[in-house]
Amino acid sequence: MDQVPLVGREENDLFKRFISQYDGPAYVRRARRVEDAFRALVDHCEEKRRTMLEIARVRLGMLRALAGDWDTLSGVVMDAPDLKVLRRLEAALEPALRIPPPPTRSQRILRRALCELIESLERFNRRWGQFLDALDLRPINELRDGYNRYYVLEKEFAVRSARVARHGFVPLAPLTAAALFELLPLLPVPRSR
Repeated sequence: MDQVPLVGREENDLFKRFISQYDGPAYVRRARRVEDAFRALVDHCEEKRRTMLEIARVRLGMLRALAGDWDTLSGVVMDAPDLKVLRRLEAALEPALRIPPPPTRSQRILRRALCELIESLERFNRRWGQFLDALDLRPINELRDGYNRYYVLEKEFAVRSARVARHGFVPLAPLTAAALFELLPLLPVPRSR
């Protein structure tokens, strides 16, 4: 039996391919590219941050397990705000040890564990700052510049109204390391007595 071609199938496939490649007006695609690039950058930074925090997370979990309770460290840390820093770090980093050590009352052991945590946090902050400062933000800033230049023009072409095209448009500032530091900041470091 001969295959009978379906009428319009080829044109329908061509239309679907066109739609899948150009799934919206140019201004929508431009905004998506900027948003996707920013999201990809933040995801990359968050993954790198997670990796860089592994040792600090373990050291924080170790200190928490050895102390049993943060208030036990009141004689080891400088003052009460440092206990708050430790609580905030625990909430942010959510340390979990596979085999936690038993709690101790030894000030020497607690002080050593705290000093190891402080060293890890300072090392993380130093490395994190270097990582963010070394990021090449030129590609994402070129996308933002293109968005600022052409978004309104492309939208005006699509909606056929300059007033509607300009409504709600906010130009994007160039992305800087400082903006990334605000989004993914350095960690507070408690002080030891």
